[in-house]
Amino acid sequence: MTFLVLATVLSIVLGTGVIALDPAAEQQASKETAPRLHVRVAEAGSIEGPELFHQYRGEIIARRDSSLAMRRGGRLVVVAVHEGDTVKAGDVLARIDISDLDAAAATADADVASAKAVLDEAFAGPRQQTIDAAAARVDQLSAQISAAENRFLRQESLRRRGAGTQQEFDDAKYAVDALKADQAAAMATLSELREGTRQEQIAAAAARLEAAKATRKKIEVDRADSQIIAPFDGVIAERLFDEGAIIGPNQPVLRILEAPPVHATFGVPVDVADRLRLNDSLKVSIGKRGIKESIPGSIIRMQPQIDPITRTRRIELRLHAAQVSTEKASERDSIALIGNTATLWIPWSQTETQRDNWIVNQDSDAMQSFWMPTAALVRGVRGLWSVYVAEPQIDADATQRTSQSNMDFPQIPPDASAVVSIQRRDVKVLRTAGQMSLVSGPVATTDALVIEGTQRVGPGVRAVAVWRTAPSSSSEEERKAR
Repeated sequence: MTFLVLATVLSIVLGTGVIALDPAAEQQASKETAPRLHVRVAEAGSIEGPELFHQYRGEIIARRDSSLAMRRGGRLVVVAVHEGDTVKAGDVLARIDISDLDAAAATADADVASAKAVLDEAFAGPRQQTIDAAAARVDQLSAQISAAENRFLRQESLRRRGAGTQQEFDDAKYAVDALKADQAAAMATLSELREGTRQEQIAAAAARLEAAKATRKKIEVDRADSQIIAPFDGVIAERLFDEGAIIGPNQPVLRILEAPPVHATFGVPVDVADRLRLNDSLKVSIGKRGIKESIPGSIIRMQPQIDPITRTRRIELRLHAAQVSTEKASERDSIALIGNTATLWIPWSQTETQRDNWIVNQDSDAMQSFWMPTAALVRGVRGLWSVYVAEPQIDADATQRTSQSNMDFPQIPPDASAVVSIQRRDVKVLRTAGQMSLVSGPVATTDALVIEGTQRVGPGVRAVAVWRTAPSSSSEEERKAR
């Protein structure tokens, strides 16, 4: 009777459903209605790390930078360009006064004409009239010799008879000898005229003509050295003198920078330079621009020796003109970049320290290195770091419960492998790069890392794993078995 009274009172106070309360049924209902936690996972071996670069400072330079001068000194009469003017190869940029060369050219022209006339005369030889005159001279001397011999015979006859004097005899004899000598000379001259000009005389006349021509050519060289010609297409960087200034030989008047392509020069450490080769393509950014605004460049020159002060090796890159500016770059825009600072981005793959395992503890085979989002790291004990690994759990009721998905992860795989148990693994942070970190620890490449939702779970917690992408390094059967 007492029990019935107590039951009646409780039913009135608490309600009629309390009496029939079953603890097992209540636990099953709670299990069916409790929301399952969802976490996003990815295979450790499928997460790609960022591309890392070494950075080296350098300078943008022109491929050719020349100071232009004249070999002769004088007064400037023309300076045809100013700073910033674009010029083409062969353009006349400046000139000095050449009035002295004009006078020297006139004299040299006359000398050339005279030497040529002498050479022509040597080739032509003597005239026939000259030869005839020489022959007539020989005949004339022959007649004079006959007359002189007759006089000598008469003086000799008189001397034998004692009528003539010794002086008259000697004079007659010497007169004959002198005329015969003159006749021999005249005959030699006639023979020379008939043979023509000697080859030595022709050669001497030709040499005098060449000397006159060389003098004339030197004047033309001096004319060329009295002006500045653009050696290549480019832009005038400096104008050092104006018209009327007196300049000395080889004194710079203008400075010219070659039009694109522009170059960049850098000093890199020896160990990095040893891994570079000519024509390698690297990234270069100008000014304060970063890697995303970099432009490609090709190595065209590498200094063979090491700088004794900086202990670096100088390399020079050719930058592609069409990509020097983020906007449509003209030649003038590219030239304006000369002198700016530049940054050379060398991938870690081209250096000794690119290999991620290079800085991993190699003493333990279980230590593997992998990249993961920095936000997915969990602070561990004693200042260390940990990661959460999702280990698949077989759950027959998982398919029914996955319909209650979290709005952050709308697509949940409808298989039993989506139910996981969260485990903690201690790792060592090796390197950070932006939002990614390189870590090492006892994690296999096929393990599922929790990359989102780490703040809602902990070790031993059961959750539903949502794959970021389909696992690539393990098959469906392997995942189910795991």
